[in-house]
Amino acid sequence: MLDRNHSRTAEATAAIRACHLRHDRPLVFEDPWAEHFTSRLWRTVARSWLLHRTIVRGLLRGLRPVHGWILVRDQLTVDELRRFVAAGGGQYVLLGAGFDSIALRRPVWLDGVRIFEVDHPATQAVKLARMAAGGASLPLPDFEAVPVDFERERLAASSFDDTKPTFFAWQGVIYYLSAAAIEATLEDVARVAAPGSELLFDFLLPGFALDRGEGRALSLARLVTARMGERYISYHTPEQLAVLLERAGFELVEVSRDADLAARYCAGRGDDLTVMHGFGIARARRR
Repeated sequence: MLDRNHSRTAEATAAIRACHLRHDRPLVFEDPWAEHFTSRLWRTVARSWLLHRTIVRGLLRGLRPVHGWILVRDQLTVDELRRFVAAGGGQYVLLGAGFDSIALRRPVWLDGVRIFEVDHPATQAVKLARMAAGGASLPLPDFEAVPVDFERERLAASSFDDTKPTFFAWQGVIYYLSAAAIEATLEDVARVAAPGSELLFDFLLPGFALDRGEGRALSLARLVTARMGERYISYHTPEQLAVLLERAGFELVEVSRDADLAARYCAGRGDDLTVMHGFGIARARRR
């Protein structure tokens, strides 16, 4: 991400959520705040059936599997967080929060859970401004924004309670980071995570792990994000992740691959929404 600008990929992700809410049925993930977080151009596209049909379903149809990736990732995060909270978890940390809106949507089952959003200061400033412009009454209860640049800083000080088991979500981040930044962040999370805390994150598979022809949407996504100034630079196999997590003090509990998530969240659809090949979501537990 360019230092003086907010994340354009976070804005694009909000556009995917906004278009999904208005034009896809059945819904995989529901985010009524997404339109407030995306650009004026994408708000216009999302609100127009004709523009959406022409641009999203037409000119950019090769990226539709990327939409599926984003949406199932978001819904799995909510499902896993809900499970964790039901078991007694009282803190939720979003690492690289982007334009996630759970602090605004806050379902009843999140009552009393403190939410920490950790992100680059430029993206966070834009997000807070758009929250206010969208009608949010700030400061939100049980919510704290923590500015940090993952490539240059360790996790910033906050009111986080490191004695409580915590759910950490690190979605849409690690493939933009260097190997050193990934390891440093894992070590930082392990340092403050009480035993029993969980970490959920998505990752991209290296090219050799894909079958021939399966990586087309991933290749398009790579080109688009690079043009936005945010390049994919890190790829991992589950075996490599297990080693990284072990070194940091985590155990790899589960890996959900693209096909697993497609079967869970997108089976039986009658539209063109599919799930991109070449990614997985890992869940780890602090030992």
